[in-house]
Amino acid sequence: MSNEQFDKQSKALREFFIFTYFKTKECENNHNDLIQNILKKAYNDATMMGAYNTLISKELSDKSYSAYCKATKLIMGEIYNEKVNRSTQESFDKWHEKTCGKIIGCYDGVNSNKSIFTYGNAQKWLNMALKYLWLLGDLPNDIKEERLHAPIDSYILQKLWNLKAEGVTCSADTFYYKGNSWSKISDYNDYFDLQKVIRDMAKQVGKTVIEQENEEWIEMAIKRKRSLAHKREMKGVKYET
Repeated sequence: MSNEQFDKQSKALREFFIFTYFKTKECENNHNDLIQNILKKAYNDATMMGAYNTLISKELSDKSYSAYCKATKLIMGEIYNEKVNRSTQESFDKWHEKTCGKIIGCYDGVNSNKSIFTYGNAQKWLNMALKYLWLLGDLPNDIKEERLHAPIDSYILQKLWNLKAEGVTCSADTFYYKGNSWSKISDYNDYFDLQKVIRDMAKQVGKTVIEQENEEWIEMAIKRKRSLAHKREMKGVKYET
């Protein structure tokens, strides 16, 4: 394949990925729309498969939408904040923790009686937004690939459980860290302990954390899909791949 053909295919792949995942087309005058759609997709990743939406009552739905709008604006501002120091892993980690705290703060009206939107949700939202920007090659200049965190979800907890990571357990095909599913992690320190484990894993194989997470997530997603297909076949249910 010539360089010209490769470039054309890469461009087509990028356009297809952006439209399929973010329901928009990339062009100079709609960059903000693309970022908004990336944040919306990352939000769905953080809430659709976890406990958040199941805990939101009709009475809280308006507050939830208001919090979402406020948090979306905040995350965009934080990611593109040129005044913040993210020049080292330590400074990036501090920024990450503060930003997750600010995201949760947007949900004070939702969390007034009990913790519904948690650090588990906040980290997944922020980390997936950064992961999508990384995949597109659109990270801000001061956010380096090697500093990115791994989005924590059930696939990553399953991988850590397979590796017998301390504190990770499984019950009825649900995976927990210190007794909490990923979306119910309410302590940032618990979340960060998981990051340390993943950093050690990535370091051992010479990869960045986000590279390692991406590979492990795909591996576990394939295994889970095959396991589900097998269970359905055993029950006589046809399964389409």
